[in-house]
Amino acid sequence: MRNLLSRALLVAVFAVGAKGTALAAESTRVASSFEDHDRFDIHFGVGYTYAFKQASILREWNGGGRSDTETLLAKDLVYRQNRHTLTPTVEIGLWHDLAVYAELPIIVSDTRQYEFDQRSDDCVYGEDVAGGTANATCVNASNSTTIRDEILPLGGIDANRGDPFERFTDPGLPLIFRAPVRRGLDQINVGLKYGILNENKRPKLPTWVLAFEGRFAVGRAMTFSRDLVDQEPKGNTRVGRRIHELGLWTSISRRHRFLDPFFTAYWRQALRASGSKFQDFTDFGSQGTILPQSIAGATIGTEFIPFERKAKDLKVAISVSGSAAFHYGGRGYSEVWELLADSPALVGSYDPRTQQLDAQNQPIDSAYCDRNASLAAARNDPGNPDYLEAGGSSCERYEGITDIENYASFGVDAGVRLHLSKYVRVFAGANVEGDTTHFVTNTDRGDADRGSGGADPSLVEPGTREVNPLRRDVVDNVGRRYAVDDVLTVNAYLRVLITF
Repeated sequence: MRNLLSRALLVAVFAVGAKGTALAAESTRVASSFEDHDRFDIHFGVGYTYAFKQASILREWNGGGRSDTETLLAKDLVYRQNRHTLTPTVEIGLWHDLAVYAELPIIVSDTRQYEFDQRSDDCVYGEDVAGGTANATCVNASNSTTIRDEILPLGGIDANRGDPFERFTDPGLPLIFRAPVRRGLDQINVGLKYGILNENKRPKLPTWVLAFEGRFAVGRAMTFSRDLVDQEPKGNTRVGRRIHELGLWTSISRRHRFLDPFFTAYWRQALRASGSKFQDFTDFGSQGTILPQSIAGATIGTEFIPFERKAKDLKVAISVSGSAAFHYGGRGYSEVWELLADSPALVGSYDPRTQQLDAQNQPIDSAYCDRNASLAAARNDPGNPDYLEAGGSSCERYEGITDIENYASFGVDAGVRLHLSKYVRVFAGANVEGDTTHFVTNTDRGDADRGSGGADPSLVEPGTREVNPLRRDVVDNVGRRYAVDDVLTVNAYLRVLITF
């Protein structure tokens, strides 16, 4: 087995609509034209993916006393997401082992919700235990830090029906936020792949494919607005992130009797697209991160072939694999983005220079954004977008996109591939993936070395360009940051491929 794995290098399996859904040696398939036995090759496919995601939303906790130097991660919410995706694909052979392909994931439905974390068998709430929230085993409105900081109103939000701010007032209900149903397009994936080696033509060598792929933003940017009483904001139903991704993948497989072991890896660099909410405020302050997170990953596994009739193009293959991916260097729509978007608790100015105070702690600039005034206005009239005006002319709504700590994902995949004839193939399987614990509100304070108005070169001073315009202390201060843990993603997929 060790020798088999050493002979089978496979890099970059890009799944249609979900990570990990490609089936082993299938990743080395290339439409090939102008061959002696096949003048033209074209492959059509359609795939369906159901994705379920669940994560524990944690919050840093510190008692605040001088002797309290330990910062803990306390329970707060549970996040759940369900997504259905339909993906048509086409691949056209251009020459010998050279093909161009395109994939268009269509998100049919995407729903998300947040509940108080009450999953303990024996619930003890903050008011019932010494130490309060930090030692509670369950969460309700009385000890949720999200409610405490007024990131969500006490009655929660239901973005789908009725009065959105009066849905979850029953103290016995764990559900506190139901997001709008989203659907539409995010990206179109196009690529060019070339079969450097083909074991069907050179039996002693593996099959090796190298490809370049671009994932280009086509859908408009999704947003979330709490102005829901009299209207349904269009951004509330979109799924686009306005992210372009450029990368490459390569794939090598080598059949040995009834085994086809493989190794996979890929890399994609993320870039901002026009109209995205990944905004650049470096002209106003010391913004540390602008680009979305990028990703690199690898997969290793094998395909077992218990049945095959080559003369009739019949085949049954069972694939088992494990994967790892690294998400790094950027911002993103995290598990808490809708929770934070348009929250009056996160109102602020993207120009730190307007936030300077005098010796009497009074604003110097007339455009000063008074967060407390905005929060008070929203408290009195939830959902009214005029809360921004109550705070001052420089106040801006928070879009929910945050700096995300680098993290890793690990997964396993099992599936079956059926060759029903020369022209028809069917794939089905499931992928389970988990993420390492990581902070999802991780914006730094700024850059004291920038030398933009501050008197102390060792401190980031308020009211100067040293401050990061994106930082919101209520979620970015150490002791108040959000983190995710116990992240579980399950993808079930079905795909039909027609080859000519």
